Amino acid sequence: MSRLSREKLYGKKSRVIVDQNEEPCVVGFLTRDGAALIPPGCVASLYVDEGNRVVERGELVAVDATGNPVQAISSTLGNEQPLTGPIDPRRVLDHLTTAVYQLDATEVGAALAAKLAGGDIFEGRFSYRGGFGDSAMFLLQNDAGFFALIGSPTNFEFVSRDLPAAEDDENDEAIDDDDELDFGMM
Repeated sequence: MSRLSREKLYGKKSRVIVDQNEEPCVVGFLTRDGAALIPPGCVASLYVDEGNRVVERGELVAVDATGNPVQAISSTLGNEQPLTGPIDPRRVLDHLTTAVYQLDATEVGAALAAKLAGGDIFEGRFSYRGGFGDSAMFLLQNDAGFFALIGSPTNFEFVSRDLPAAEDDENDEAIDDDDELDFGMM
């Protein structure tokens, strides 16, 4: 399994800002009072409670909306995952794709391989590291191989304007006859 990225597909350019000595510059942050310059990464993993006391990462507990502790899930890598499908391809469009993995399939069942080769898409769950949430995984195949699209629901509903019903052709003809400009109306 290898993650595809724009960088792998198209290459990458980056602009490096340098100082007068041609040394690369790094981003720093000033404290509110302007007395200290904080280099990058110094506050990235700092957790603070309501009393502004530092909380160690190991002391953090995930809870649901009602305040009850949430059970962590394990990584799905290397573990069989149930698939549902074939699914309607529009289901993929209801998700924001956050990662694409090209899969090097060592073993695929004949029935699944035939359906994937025919253009069907299957859905499963995916969690790279484990933790407190997983993502939707869409399994598909094309001429380049097998792919897993990882995403999360957009929770976006398409809306459309209700259009009035089409009128009869007779009414259209009446409208066409009245198209002439009547100077008496001015």
